[in-house]
Amino acid sequence: MKQHLVIIHGDEWQQDHIAEPVQWAKTKVWVKEAWSSDAEGWEHDHCQICWWSLHKSEHAEHGVGYHNHDNDNWVCTECHDQFISKP
Repeated sequence: MKQHLVIIHGDEWQQDHIAEPVQWAKTKVWVKEAWSSDAEGWEHDHCQICWWSLHKSEHAEHGVGYHNHDNDNWVCTECHDQFISKP
């Protein structure tokens, strides 16, 4: 059986390994914004799909993502554009 692969941040991922977090993320409302945290000492979050690090950075690939304010989760811009914003 042929594995379906996707590329995220230059790495190959088996599509079935991210299918569940992608489906979960599609049920949430995401707002694009610069990464921030109100929690003292909290220095980063991870994309709920690919585990990419999001943190304060001048580089948009790490410093900007999509935030779900209801449960304070993040997805990276690449995963959002590739899996969530597409119909």
